[in-house]
Amino acid sequence: MKAIHIISTAPYFAKNPNGAYFMDKFELYSAVISALNWRGFGGEMILAADSRAAEYIKGLGLGAVWNSVETVVPDDLEGINPKMFWAAGKLLALREIPAPVTMIDTDFIVWKKPELPQNRIVAAHRENLTPSVYPDISSFKFKRPFPMSGMNEKVLPMNTAFLYLPDEEFKQYYVNRAIAFMKSAIDCDDYLCYMVFAEQRMLSICAEEKKVGSQVLMDKDELFFPRDDYTHIWGAKQVIRNSVQGMHDFCGRARERIKKDFKEYEFVIGRIEGAAFGN
Repeated sequence: MKAIHIISTAPYFAKNPNGAYFMDKFELYSAVISALNWRGFGGEMILAADSRAAEYIKGLGLGAVWNSVETVVPDDLEGINPKMFWAAGKLLALREIPAPVTMIDTDFIVWKKPELPQNRIVAAHRENLTPSVYPDISSFKFKRPFPMSGMNEKVLPMNTAFLYLPDEEFKQYYVNRAIAFMKSAIDCDDYLCYMVFAEQRMLSICAEEKKVGSQVLMDKDELFFPRDDYTHIWGAKQVIRNSVQGMHDFCGRARERIKKDFKEYEFVIGRIEGAAFGN
């Protein structure tokens, strides 16, 4: 049961070309608990990173949290615009890691071992086709030809905070089409619709084309209700960043969780607490 976390620094450096890369303290704690929980199920957890992310994680002394740290994400995202396609690193990493594989965002924690089928995609949840997020596909513009005709616009996108792909042939079909879309798109200031089309809507379209079955971990309406099987921190990130108390409370709970469930990894607390944030 192989899984990957992905860290790509290109979006950070696109905004902060002279900055020093860092992850917020709560993000580090979330990634650590997510990785250790998965390993606790007997699964392998790989950190798929670019060279700068790998150096950062190893420099903090956190490399042992994952079974391995593999530098498979290109630092330059192969020329893909990192501002528009801030999750491009996920697709480039998926291309390199053989299936069956589960991609888990570093802010997504699996508390109970999931039952994963042998022949169906499993994603976090389905998305509604909200026009402001998922517009008509004819609205996308390209700097070089990319085939959009014939795509089924009615299939619901799948959120890839958690994504299990059991088949290598389908995985390559999906990620290569998504990568081609990102490389073909015009450069513009739409930092949402283009990215979620490549990552989430393209997944559903490709699955429909190839007649690959799919299922989800939860209903979208359940995202903001307490659960004992999954936690996705995405919606609370900005709240935590903007609140000293929120940051304090989250990190405090994370430290207690590590001490309780992963005693042999208590050393990571000192490494995270001693890290520099925002320098």
